[in-house]
Amino acid sequence: MQLPQKLLTGGVLVVDDSDVQRAYTIDVLRKIGVTRITEANDGYVALARLHTLSPMPSVIVVDLEMPMMDGIELIHHIAGLDSQPALIVASGRESMMLDSVQAMIHAMGLPMLGALPKPVTEAGLAGLLAGLENLFPATPAVPGPKAVQVDIADLRNALASDHIVPFFQPKSSLHLHRVQGAEALARWVVPGQPPIPPASFIELAEREGLMPDLTLTILDKVLVRLNAWNASGRHLSVAINLSPTSLGDKLLADAIIQRTEAAQIDSHQIVFEVTESAMMQESAALRTLLRLRLRGFGLAIDDYGTGFSSMQQLSQVPFSELKIDRSLVDGAHRRPHLRTILESAIEMGHRLGMTTVAEGVETREDWALLRDLGCNLCQGYLVSRPVPGDELPAVITEAEARLPTF
Repeated sequence: MQLPQKLLTGGVLVVDDSDVQRAYTIDVLRKIGVTRITEANDGYVALARLHTLSPMPSVIVVDLEMPMMDGIELIHHIAGLDSQPALIVASGRESMMLDSVQAMIHAMGLPMLGALPKPVTEAGLAGLLAGLENLFPATPAVPGPKAVQVDIADLRNALASDHIVPFFQPKSSLHLHRVQGAEALARWVVPGQPPIPPASFIELAEREGLMPDLTLTILDKVLVRLNAWNASGRHLSVAINLSPTSLGDKLLADAIIQRTEAAQIDSHQIVFEVTESAMMQESAALRTLLRLRLRGFGLAIDDYGTGFSSMQQLSQVPFSELKIDRSLVDGAHRRPHLRTILESAIEMGHRLGMTTVAEGVETREDWALLRDLGCNLCQGYLVSRPVPGDELPAVITEAEARLPTF
């Protein structure tokens, strides 16, 4: 195999208390073509090596069960270093333990190549090492938008000035090779500046009681877009988030129904997304949701899989759509236990007569798994980031040209 340049420069540190297993792993690395190899028989020795080696190893192959300092403790020490090598966990423990360790490493923000059962194989180790270049891109990643400090006067003025607008992220069919809808995501647009992300103003709007106004502002703009798209022959559904603080507003459902009817938009083209926390106001929230559902609007339970009361909400509210959180989707193709949970969520949604939507789909491997598991729709950067409404038709055309290749 062609070894990544980073691997040729830094090499590999193998940490394993078993002399036999450590020697075997080193032999496999040499067969692959790795020539710069350092070894350590416990965590303390490994840390000493990391503080003295120059250059720093590019990869550490670490065992979990070791006396003195186990692999998990060593990984936490590695997180404190100025620079961290990419990690490969090699262990004879059960696959669920390996999955959990990988989840811990990802949560810590450490570069992770994967996990292998012992004894490691040449194909398995070579496959993980081949992904090293992707963990160390040649150019720095572009940082996401930072939160901006705003006050309530700024926000009121933005609402009055039509500066709060929806961006749209496509929702694509996993089987029909076309975009069937989009989620409307609020953005604060300031002329000549990057859009202000929702993290900068949604909490403020909730705290100051402005969420019903913000929701209706987004709805009005979505209705205008739907009319234009319908007239062009492209019939999409659009999802709009409902804040928990909005659901207690007795007049919200009336306003939504009246504005949708006035715009002559079929209510079936609009889906309202709510998180399980939105149901904390129970009777008031349920009244609003039931009225909307009765009038034909779709209801989606958002971020399914992130809380503890989702099952209870599914039994109380006539949801039409199940949005599966990205934490159950990302990497499920390589984590058997996560795949099992994802498969169960999709199957349950279908048994309840719901459309299933997977969030955070960013790789072709996860797309293929979701398709094979029968998920209906997906949403994520693999298809498109959120875009302004006037850009969405072109983005959809481009995406639908690529979807058959996924």
